[in-house]
Amino acid sequence: MTGTMALEDGARVDFTRLRQERRRRVLDAAGSAGLDALVLGRPGNVRYATGARQLWRSGANPFAPLCVVIPKTGRIHLLSTWDDGIPPEIGHDDLYGMFWDPAHLVAALASIPGLSEAHRVGTDSLTPFFGQVLADLVPNFELVDATGILAGLRADKTDDELACLQMALTLAEAGLAALEAALAPGISERDLLGVYVETVAALGAPTPPSESVVFATPRVGPVHFRYLAGDRIITRGELVVLSPGALYAAYEGGVARTRTAGAAPSPGAIALADRCRRATDALVAACRAGNTGADLYRAWESTGERPAEIALAFGMGIGTETPMIGFGRSAGLTLHEGAVLSVQAWVSQEGVGGCFEREMLRIGEGGPEVLTRSERS
Repeated sequence: MTGTMALEDGARVDFTRLRQERRRRVLDAAGSAGLDALVLGRPGNVRYATGARQLWRSGANPFAPLCVVIPKTGRIHLLSTWDDGIPPEIGHDDLYGMFWDPAHLVAALASIPGLSEAHRVGTDSLTPFFGQVLADLVPNFELVDATGILAGLRADKTDDELACLQMALTLAEAGLAALEAALAPGISERDLLGVYVETVAALGAPTPPSESVVFATPRVGPVHFRYLAGDRIITRGELVVLSPGALYAAYEGGVARTRTAGAAPSPGAIALADRCRRATDALVAACRAGNTGADLYRAWESTGERPAEIALAFGMGIGTETPMIGFGRSAGLTLHEGAVLSVQAWVSQEGVGGCFEREMLRIGEGGPEVLTRSERS
């Protein structure tokens, strides 16, 4: 996309400016870290640096040198077999192909101006084979873990990035509205998943970020969080988690609410929703610049809930972003102004069911700014 996209609130996404700002950030960060070259293989980092539209594939992919950034020349080189989806600032001479024979890939990398003379090379991942390739290509080089550098520059969202996130969230909330309209006793979780996929696809987002969208919470036996929808038929009065997400220009938005199927919520369900709301509000309030992951853990514990079964908060953007606060991780990580987070709370009670809420927010100068607009549980 090279033009400008208007949003309903008046904000506009200038995709050319968006790519140029991200490219400048990557080049500046690599130069400031003293890197002579940056070799990227994780799809989110490649999309951020290049702006190139990538072929969607399910599952995990092994590391490959998909993108090479040379700060000295200001050029970004991309592995691609075609020109479609490649932004105009990446010229045809900056593309290198995909080969069955690794020797041809090595030769293509060797032809990148500035790579063979590099002394400090940063990367976001590595395999033993590519480590040896680098050793052959770049004599006496120093290998640097660049994951922290990339995470830092990606955390602070520009205005155009924030507009993309808001559009993705709007699509997700449209999916939520469709799920709420379709929710009724007798429908299956998988049928509801189909309603969601059809809705976001019709709005131009055919690739869902996750299938963790719908599950009914049982009222008999222990209640645990589930990630995938099944063939389970939803019965009257059950609490059903609806957690749709959507992608817009590779940026992800998501929301989660819990609704009762075909009946007014019971007193037990209302009490459970109040617990979930208090836990969510406590987490949101703790998302302030200068606070740490430990502050979110303390906020959760202050509500009296038992240790969470899911992450409390994680970064939103392109693909997987930091931080991931949960399961004892990232307690010492500091939250910064400009970051966009998804915070979530899950509480359950045997005999009633479970309640899940997820809110998207931006850490502003005066505190957290909640971006989600859907009615609470």
